[in-house]
Amino acid sequence: MILLVGDGKRADVVHGIAQVEPLVRERAADVRVDLDQSLDLSRHVPRMVLNFGGDGSILHLARRLGENQVPILGVNFGKFGFLAEFELPELLVRLDDVLSGRMPTRKSILLAVQVARAGSASEMLAVNDVVLQHEPDGRMSTIHARYAGTEIATIVGDGAIVSTPLGSTAHNLSAGGPIVHPEVDAIVITPICPHTLSLRPLTLPAAGPLELWVDADDSIRVTLDGQNTQRISGGDLVTVRRAPRAITLVTHPSRSYFDTLRLKFGWSSRHTTPRR
Repeated sequence: MILLVGDGKRADVVHGIAQVEPLVRERAADVRVDLDQSLDLSRHVPRMVLNFGGDGSILHLARRLGENQVPILGVNFGKFGFLAEFELPELLVRLDDVLSGRMPTRKSILLAVQVARAGSASEMLAVNDVVLQHEPDGRMSTIHARYAGTEIATIVGDGAIVSTPLGSTAHNLSAGGPIVHPEVDAIVITPICPHTLSLRPLTLPAAGPLELWVDADDSIRVTLDGQNTQRISGGDLVTVRRAPRAITLVTHPSRSYFDTLRLKFGWSSRHTTPRR
């Protein structure tokens, strides 16, 4: 099945899918369109998804796929378009190569996030990051961090970001964290406005586990990919590790990851001859 996904409330997205759908049906026997994100992707597993929207819609789609990660091609209808690498005319030109699997892909880790409290535990998936941040009207937070059973640090400040390489160019970068190539098998923990100035971003092996918790009389918000928020309190434990499956993104055949960085961030694109 080839799945076309988009926000049915956006006229531009609906129009874009309407242009592509008949062309895909000419080339593929099983095609479905999901404009309200109601299709159960645990039961109806596509072989490829064409996602019409911005980067945030790709994050949502990857979490919907869960254990059934398949190649995702992002058609950019957002503002930044870092993950959604294709404009609609580019997809139309390359549609045969897309559907035949002749396009390059890139895999990047996902995060399996467990929140344990009062004898129960919930499991979630994060594509970009897990953000622990104090309440809007609260005092500075105190977050304790432990990796593979060994204490790392106590982070006092506005919170902390645990980022995947794919998400390193998002909230992590804004907070002063490093850009990490999306194929690196690592996670980054970046303090947000730390009270201790020597506390800097730290890159860790992705296998984990990375454990995070707050003091007994404290509470904090935990947000996954900027879209899923809950509150944890003292005694609750957040555990982050690499998920069993990786996200697979169809990438632009004529742009490297570094080309995308230069294009989206306005880095110099002058070509010079390297010295020998």
